[in-house]
Amino acid sequence: MKRLFLLIFTSFGISAMAQTESDPFGSSYNYDSTSFSDSSFSDQPVISEGSAESELPKYKKYERFKAPVDTITNLVTYMGVVPFKPMENDVYDGGTIDSLYWRAKKFLMEKYIKDYRAKSSKDMVFPKDLLIEDIKPDGENGRIVIKPTIQLYIRNNSFSNTPAGTLTFRLEIRVKEDKYKYKFSHFVHNTIEKGSEKPVKTYIEFYANNTRGYKGTDQYLLAVDRMVKEIVRELSKVMKDPIVLDPDDF
Repeated sequence: MKRLFLLIFTSFGISAMAQTESDPFGSSYNYDSTSFSDSSFSDQPVISEGSAESELPKYKKYERFKAPVDTITNLVTYMGVVPFKPMENDVYDGGTIDSLYWRAKKFLMEKYIKDYRAKSSKDMVFPKDLLIEDIKPDGENGRIVIKPTIQLYIRNNSFSNTPAGTLTFRLEIRVKEDKYKYKFSHFVHNTIEKGSEKPVKTYIEFYANNTRGYKGTDQYLLAVDRMVKEIVRELSKVMKDPIVLDPDDF
C-alpha cells in the first residue's frame, strides 16, 4: 500500500515539473500551446536582409528643375562671357572685334533664315520680323539682337522627342576685342488651345514659378535648357579661330 501511494505521488510531481520550468533569473515559461507567444511564430512576415522584399527599389524624391533667373528683371535668363583664346602656332588673327561680329552674324543668319545663301554684302541683312537691333562694331563693341521662333521638343527618352508648340525668345550677342557675350531671355511658349484652336502664349516664368503639377511643366523648362545649351555649343565652334599652321611647321 505504501509502495502504491509513493508511486502515485512521484508521478504527480513529475507531471507538474513538466508543465513549468524556471530559468536562472526567476522567470517561468509556460509551454502550454494556448498561451505560448514567440515573435518567431508571429503572423507578420519578417523580412531578412537577404530576402526579396529587402531588395525592393527605393524611389528618389522628384527634384524640380531650377532655371536661371535674373535677379534684377526676374526673367529666366541665360548669359555668359566667352574670351577669345588664340590657338598655339595659329598665325590667323581672328580674335578682333570685327571678325567676331561677322562670324556671329553669319551664324545667326544661317541658323534662323530659311534657305539662307549669302552672295553679296546686300544679303547680310536680317529680315525685319527677325531683327531687333544690329549695330556694327565702332571700335569698342558691336551688338546683334534678334527674336527667332523655333519648334520646341519635349524629350521622351534618349531616342525620341515630341513636338510641343513653338518657342519665341530674345537672343543677344555682344562682341568686344577678344571676347563676346551671349544672352537668352524673354522666352514665350506658343501653343494652340484644344477645341477653340486659339493661340496661347505662356511666358516661361509661369513654369518656373508654378507650384502645382510642376513635374509636367518642368519638361518645358528642360526643353528650353537643352535648346540654349546646344546653341551656345554651336556658337563656340563658330567663334573659334581656324587652325592655320605656320608653313615652316611640319
